Amino acid sequence: MTDARKVRKMFGTIVVGVDESGHADHAVQQVIKIAGETGDTVVVFHGVVVHPSRATPYTTESRDDAQILVDKYVAMLTDAGIEATGEVHREVETGVGGALLDVAAEHQAGLLVVGTRGRSDLTSMLLGSVAHEVVHRSHMPVLVVPERLG
Repeated sequence: MTDARKVRKMFGTIVVGVDESGHADHAVQQVIKIAGETGDTVVVFHGVVVHPSRATPYTTESRDDAQILVDKYVAMLTDAGIEATGEVHREVETGVGGALLDVAAEHQAGLLVVGTRGRSDLTSMLLGSVAHEVVHRSHMPVLVVPERLG
């Protein structure tokens, strides 16, 4: 990183939420463009959803699979010359959207980035979209990146 990029940090820290869908790829590509220009650091976040049940709570993905996913995006960012770290959280009470907001607050992020499948607002509300929750609850700027740009 050049000295000029260090001086131009715009957000300080950018937190990007990822999952195994294609819209996470688009969100990370946008973060690469932004942080590549601003020199901001990036935290890649993934929440493993824990489903309550009568016996034992369960998940549909292992912690190892989640870590591999986060590591893939951290590698993409570092390969682009961007300082990046990753975090995986198991989410029961706050949900993924709430946990994403908590992580952004913890890191004093100046920007939160999420991808979206481009559903309508009503559909997102009914399906409990993480992007929808984050946009409506965040106290910091949120960039929502659609799966298909243009």
